[in-house]
Amino acid sequence: MTNDDSKALIEEMQGVKKLLMLQLLAMGYKQKHIAAALGVSDATLSRMLPKGISKDVPKKPNMGSAENADL
Repeated sequence: MTNDDSKALIEEMQGVKKLLMLQLLAMGYKQKHIAAALGVSDATLSRMLPKGISKDVPKKPNMGSAENADL
């Protein structure tokens, strides 16, 4: 694997990670819980996402807190 291939793979994985974070936000998980699951600070997670996105992501209705307890 060349250096360019490695860089492309890393960029792709970072994109996938961002999509998964957005999906978790849309599912109703709190940003601080997602950050804890990833082993990063809430501030680091905020920097990984576009500014203000956590407020703009539409939430799925009727998400009970018991469903979110595993994260």
